Amino acid sequence: MEANKRLYDTNVLIDALRNRYSLGEGSTTVLNIVEYPKGALLDLNLLIPTVKEYALAVELSEKLVKEGTPVPAVDIVIAAVSISRGLTLITKDRHFERIKKVAPELQVEFLE
Repeated sequence: MEANKRLYDTNVLIDALRNRYSLGEGSTTVLNIVEYPKGALLDLNLLIPTVKEYALAVELSEKLVKEGTPVPAVDIVIAAVSISRGLTLITKDRHFERIKKVAPELQVEFLE
């Protein structure tokens, strides 16, 4: 996977700063920075979700509610950004397993 095709979730940002390692190239969303402002210290591209991505997030949320497996709204928007832009989401958060069940096109890599 190309480094610039990675989208880092908040928990990965926290881990990188806590353990003082570089993530290299990649991106995160403004939502991740709102959750963890120190994440702005990492040298990552900052992505702002588009209206189209919010609309996709609403569709995903409806599917998740219908399945009886809702997840936090921020995670759904992050997944929508990942799907829309063809990025692989790097996370430790297992909520994304539920999203992947209703959106198999979500590319996600789970870290331990």
